[in-house]
Amino acid sequence: MNERELTARRRIDPDRLDRENYAQSLAEEAVRSGIMTEADTERIRGDLLKALSEVIGYKTGGESTNVSTEDAQILSESLLYNIGTALRTEPDPDRAALVMRDRPMSELYAKGYAINRKRWENARRLWARVRYTRLPGGGEDYDRAIDINIRIYLEKYDPRTSAHDKLFLSLPKYGIRGAFHLSGVLAVLNKLLAANTGNGEGMDADFRAKEEEPRS
Repeated sequence: MNERELTARRRIDPDRLDRENYAQSLAEEAVRSGIMTEADTERIRGDLLKALSEVIGYKTGGESTNVSTEDAQILSESLLYNIGTALRTEPDPDRAALVMRDRPMSELYAKGYAINRKRWENARRLWARVRYTRLPGGGEDYDRAIDINIRIYLEKYDPRTSAHDKLFLSLPKYGIRGAFHLSGVLAVLNKLLAANTGNGEGMDADFRAKEEEPRS
C-alpha cells in the first residue's frame, strides 16, 4: 500500500483501539482491516519474544532464564507499553500499523523507552518544583500526594522495566482523581504547579499529545 492510497482511505477506527493496551489492539485491528496478515502477526510475536529476552537479560544481568513467570509478565507489559508509546507518535492508526508491521520490535521498544525516559526526567524535575512551591495549608492529602505518593512512584518507576506502572491519586480539591500512566502524572504535576504558582509549565510536543489528564 502506498502513501497516497493510505491517505485516501483510512481503515482503522481510533475508537476501536484500547489505550491501556495500544500495541496489541492495534495489531488486532490491523489484521481485521487487512493492513496486516496472520503471517505478519506471527513474525511480530517472534520479534517480541526476542525483544523480551533482551529486556530480561538487562533486568537479570544477563541471566535471561533466571526470572519468575510473574516478573516475565511484568517485563512483557512494560515492553508492550513502550512499543505502544512509540506507535502513538505516528499521525494516525493506519500509519502506526504499517510501522508495526515493517519495523523491528526492538527498534520500536527503544524509541518508546527514550520517550518515557524523557517524560520521567521531566516529571522528576516538575515534582521538585511542586515540592519547592507547595502551598502552606494545602491539606493533609495534598502533602501526602507530594511527599509520599508521587515521590515513591517516581523513585520506583523504571522506563525500561516498568513503563506501564500507574499512579493512583485522589485530590478532589484540585480536580485530580484517577489512575495515571506517566504522561498523566506529568499532567498532575503541571496542574499542581499551576495551583501553587498560578502558572503551569510549558509542555513539549510529546506531552501535548498526552493520553491522560487529571480529571474530576
